[in-house]
Amino acid sequence: MTAPSDEQEHDKRDKGFEVIINGTMVTLDHDTVTYDELGQLAYPGHDPQAMFTVTYKNAIAPHGGDGILVAGESVKVKKKGTYFHVRLTTRS
Repeated sequence: MTAPSDEQEHDKRDKGFEVIINGTMVTLDHDTVTYDELGQLAYPGHDPQAMFTVTYKNAIAPHGGDGILVAGESVKVKKKGTYFHVRLTTRS
């Protein structure tokens, strides 16, 4: 059995994107996260008809990195330190 090369170790470290969702760190294996994916990560097994309010900070976005996601949208995250607040909302 051989030890992993430096390049293999580097590849393993570079695979994850560490984001914070409602105060909990989550490691993603991709750099773009969708509104629907954030709902599932924040509230696993939620009602498929549920609506969410999603805000983010420190993302890669043309308007400074802070904003709001709505259904059908996505945002590109930084390697570390993109924050999301996902709140289940009620319909009126």
